[in-house]
Amino acid sequence: MTIKPERASSKPSRARNESAVTRGHKKKVRTHQALIEAAMRIYARTGVGDLRLSDLAEEAQVSHGTVYNYFKSREEVLEAVGVQLATEFSHQISAASAGIESGAERMSIAVRMFVERARQDPGWASSVVRVHQYDKNIRSAIFNYIRADLQQGMTQRLFKFKNEDLAVAMVVFSALGAMTLVLEGFDVENIDSLVSEMLLMGLGASPAKANRIANSTLPACEVKGEDSEPTPRKKKRGARPATSRTKV
Repeated sequence: MTIKPERASSKPSRARNESAVTRGHKKKVRTHQALIEAAMRIYARTGVGDLRLSDLAEEAQVSHGTVYNYFKSREEVLEAVGVQLATEFSHQISAASAGIESGAERMSIAVRMFVERARQDPGWASSVVRVHQYDKNIRSAIFNYIRADLQQGMTQRLFKFKNEDLAVAMVVFSALGAMTLVLEGFDVENIDSLVSEMLLMGLGASPAKANRIANSTLPACEVKGEDSEPTPRKKKRGARPATSRTKV
């Protein structure tokens, strides 16, 4: 009687294949992220309109063919960067504002964090300022976030303004303007709080409330540059920690 050899199990082979697929996916994600970060560096140095895919390949230290595997045009690169910045914005501001119910406080935190990060991470801030002009993803994310805070502030009777769209634009472009000033070397102590206080009063908050909110201590998860440590903030006279509610 002939004894047939046992059939080798296919499980090890399947496991190896799945492992290879996982490694391949992770590598693609890393490469895609590296290309986005390279594009952001180029935007920060030369502006959005000057990016060429060949420059992107050189900046990321990959072949031209690798770049074309992910992006077919510089418009696709811009869209990807916009999505990245919009996502990062949402996560950072949401984390900082967690548990804070006051729309005025939330708006103040968002503005101050953006201005503060311009001081700590000029490259990132330059990309935000430049990409915001061209990409609808980051514009929509920022406008929608600020709009929700302003609506909440109106409901809580902390704000009084006649036109919501203009109010949103005022906040966003004031923050971007302050970031631009910081990038250009404008050196004023506590510029983030000053911008926030002026905006709060412009939106209808009383001078006393505006001063108190704008000079509250920022939440613990302050923004920082990708490879930098958080910069300790100077204590401000009359400052007090942000609370979950603002008395009206």
